[in-house]
Amino acid sequence: MKIENYSRFIQKTVLLIVVLVSFAACEQNNCDNLSQYESIEVDIEVDHLERSLRSLQSWQETVAFFEAHREVADYFLDANQYPNDTILAKRLFRLMQDPNIDSLFMEVEEYFKDFDSKNVAELQSAYRFIKYQYPETKIPKVQTIITGQYNDLYVSDSLIVIGLDFFMGDHAKYPPNDVPAYIVKRYMRESVAPIVLSFISNEFNHIDSSHGTLLADMVNIGKSYYFVSSALPCKPDSLIMGYTSDEMRLVKGNQEIIWANLIENELLYETNHSIKNKFVGESPNIYEISEKCPGRVGGWVGWQIVKKYMDNNPEVSLQDLMKETDAHKIFQLSGYKPKNVVN
Repeated sequence: MKIENYSRFIQKTVLLIVVLVSFAACEQNNCDNLSQYESIEVDIEVDHLERSLRSLQSWQETVAFFEAHREVADYFLDANQYPNDTILAKRLFRLMQDPNIDSLFMEVEEYFKDFDSKNVAELQSAYRFIKYQYPETKIPKVQTIITGQYNDLYVSDSLIVIGLDFFMGDHAKYPPNDVPAYIVKRYMRESVAPIVLSFISNEFNHIDSSHGTLLADMVNIGKSYYFVSSALPCKPDSLIMGYTSDEMRLVKGNQEIIWANLIENELLYETNHSIKNKFVGESPNIYEISEKCPGRVGGWVGWQIVKKYMDNNPEVSLQDLMKETDAHKIFQLSGYKPKNVVN
């Protein structure tokens, strides 16, 4: 190696180290920002209903369980779709008596052994941020349950029900049969808080559905991702998006191509729902862009637009962003000009 080339190599190496250290510091600072909300009192009550289910001795006791937990019965287990509680109670009791259910309980309990200390702590931290932004916010109760992967989640302003066995994802010995593999893989313990917060964000995300364009859908979804990332600043973008790390690298490294495809095919102002859904709806890939392009990439682009909007308009608060119903205004003021990012 020539001396001048070696010198240039050293300079580039030093620059790379500086960039990486700066990036790491930025990530750490994002997490450090949570300290300003520590004084806000948030105490999330947790009730592990799976333990109650396992102790039931008859279907009659299961009916009593439904009566004691009416919201869970009706909206998580769909008891309100039956003529009475007896039919569902007998089915659930039989399931709890199945010898195979023991291994499922053991598997879930081992996987979520740190649920209270980690998952609940994440939710409490997120709610401190939300209470800071929206002081009138109610703190919901959290209930966990295991039902043979019947359901994943129920969220209201007063109650969050989490089907722990659904959040085993690829770690489960027997993943949910009726859920596509590309969706199953995003259900993991690290994703509980981001998925819950994505539902919570809907309470604050004002949307004018009359716009009806793909761009409006992208920005509205992007507002939700921005809210979640603000409440969970230590979470990697991949977990917030539900992408693998490889998928995240792919979209970051090809965002110019993704954007060019949307522009060249005049898709931003598309109003046809079936066409829009190809870019923001659930799918393993978006073949219209590339066979390797992961689904829902339109929402990811919308998130980048919202990030640029907030960066370029520092006077806009989170509350202002979530109240803004003009998605096209957000786009115009964002100055979004994507550049590929190589990780």
